[in-house]
Amino acid sequence: MSTASTGAVGLTDLGESGPRIEERRERQRQEARRTILDATEALMLEANGSDFSIRRLGDRSGYSAPTVYHHFGDKDGLIDALLDDRVGRLAEELEEVEPNGDPRDRLRSILLAYYEFSVTNPTFTRLMWTLSRKGESRMPAAMERVRRCVEESLERYGESRPPASRFDTDSAGRVLWALVYGLVSLQLTQPELTQDDDLAERAIDALFLGMAELEKVSQ
Repeated sequence: MSTASTGAVGLTDLGESGPRIEERRERQRQEARRTILDATEALMLEANGSDFSIRRLGDRSGYSAPTVYHHFGDKDGLIDALLDDRVGRLAEELEEVEPNGDPRDRLRSILLAYYEFSVTNPTFTRLMWTLSRKGESRMPAAMERVRRCVEESLERYGESRPPASRFDTDSAGRVLWALVYGLVSLQLTQPELTQDDDLAERAIDALFLGMAELEKVSQ
C-alpha cells in the first residue's frame, strides 16, 4: 500500500527541517481529504445517496478505511464534510457576485445561483434536508455563509427602495426563501411540472413585481 494510504512517514523526511516537513505533511493531508471527498461524491452520485461502504470508498480513492476514519471520524462525518465543502464553493461564488451593482440584480443573481446549485446537485440537496444516523441535521455550516449573502443583498435592496415604500426586509426575506425552496422542492419531486427553462427567473421576477405593487398600496 502506498505511503499516502497508510499515513506513514517516508524516507524523504530525513534531512528536512521541521517546518518543511510539516508543510509537506499538511499538503499530503489536504490531498488525501480532497481525493477522499471527490471519491465520496462520485459514489454518492452513482448510488443517488449515501448507500455505499467505506470499503468501496477505499477501493475508489486508494486510501484505506483507517485513513478515511482518521480524517473524518465516521461515515456521517465524511458526508457532512463533503456537503460543507461543496456548499462552501457555492458560498464563494455568491460572495464574488458584484457587490456594487444594481441591488435588485445582485439579489436576483444570488437567488438564481442558489437555485441552480440546488437543482443541479439533487443528491446533495436531498441529503441536506435529512437527518444523519445520529438524528442530527445535515445542514452544513457553510449554508450560513449562503444565508448571509442573501440577507446582506436583501438589506441593500431594501435600502435602495424609496423611504416612503415601507419595505419590510424580514417579511420579504421569508417570502423569497419560501419561493426558492418551493421551486427547488418542485423541481426535485415533480420535474415534469418545471420543464420551462426560465421558470425560476420568471417566478422571482414576478415576486419582485408583486413586492413593488405592495409598496404602492402601503404608500
